[in-house]
Amino acid sequence: MTRTLERRAFALTDMQVRAAGGRNTFTGRAVVYGQISDDLGGWRERIEPGAATRTLGRNPDVRFLINHDANLLLGRTVSGTLRLAEAEGAGVDVEADLPDTTAARDLTVLMERRDITQMSFGFWVDSDSWDGNLHRVHEFDLDGGDVSVVTFPAYPQTSADLRAAAAARLAGMGGQPDTGDVELLTRALTHLRQGRTLPGATAEQIRQAVDALSTLLTAGTPAPPVDGGHELSRSRRRRELELMELVSRT
Repeated sequence: MTRTLERRAFALTDMQVRAAGGRNTFTGRAVVYGQISDDLGGWRERIEPGAATRTLGRNPDVRFLINHDANLLLGRTVSGTLRLAEAEGAGVDVEADLPDTTAARDLTVLMERRDITQMSFGFWVDSDSWDGNLHRVHEFDLDGGDVSVVTFPAYPQTSADLRAAAAARLAGMGGQPDTGDVELLTRALTHLRQGRTLPGATAEQIRQAVDALSTLLTAGTPAPPVDGGHELSRSRRRRELELMELVSRT
């Protein structure tokens, strides 16, 4: 599988900014081991303990950002203002000396108000495997990636390569479409036809579903039967294909 940037977000309760020695220091956990992700399109993911051991041992160049925005830089490992450490069996902890900038001061206030409570990280998968429909990440690379505090994490960004691998995996397993996905698409299609705007998270979920479907169609993979026939699969495809045009306008 081609190395392509991935992004995942975790809801956290231990992020904080503390004042010491005339400066503010941020602490939090950017990567959580052993936690099974939300549904990523018929499959889920778990980052295995120790997945960051090798990359952290190589002193990776990692930036600390707000919302993955390179213009909102808060620290960097190569300058010593960002420090990453593996908490054995738990994940990757972040400590950063915040700069005296508007963005950093605003972040401190937003965290004190508990408006921001989540982190995300950008990485490349180096070693992985599949256990049924569970994608297990055994090792990843952070060099050139980032850790970010995020105000509203979008649906996890999975690369086209990983979606294609997941689609092939599910097809080989005889994976079945989720009736919940069909209901989501039906509701979304109704809202869009009525001229209503979709919530950001829902629109992003649908874009991910459409991307996954496009991968399947390009590969020529037939939709699997479910509950006595292909009717549900054909219905889902029709709705998703209609959404390709409608969602692009949102």
